[in-house]
Amino acid sequence: MNEPNFKSVSILEIENVIRRYLDLLYKGDKDLIKTVFLPEANVYSESNGKIVKIDMVGFNKRIVERQSPESICEIRDDKIIMIDISSPTTAMAKVECNILKNHYTDYLSLIKVSGKWGIISKVFHMSPGN
Repeated sequence: MNEPNFKSVSILEIENVIRRYLDLLYKGDKDLIKTVFLPEANVYSESNGKIVKIDMVGFNKRIVERQSPESICEIRDDKIIMIDISSPTTAMAKVECNILKNHYTDYLSLIKVSGKWGIISKVFHMSPGN
């Protein structure tokens, strides 16, 4: 496959994963977790000078236990800032979203395994919204 065609197809595939990821966050739909994250994935952030690491079991629990923005009619505000494809099997994306009055910036590392893109790592920063 030539370079421009490979990147065009990959961008569309990755955008679809990210759209489902943003749907998951907004709707609180835990069933979407396995459609966007690889089973080995972890979520990272910093809190009080320490790294916080959450595996998919913990992430699933957080999604299930929190109120979804959709359930309280919060206005959806999310966007894909950047997608960088470094090879046929690796990419990185930056997304921003507002969830429950907080602003999130997420860096998503993606890997293509068995012909499908999935998130292997999420690193995020949360700041209080307006």
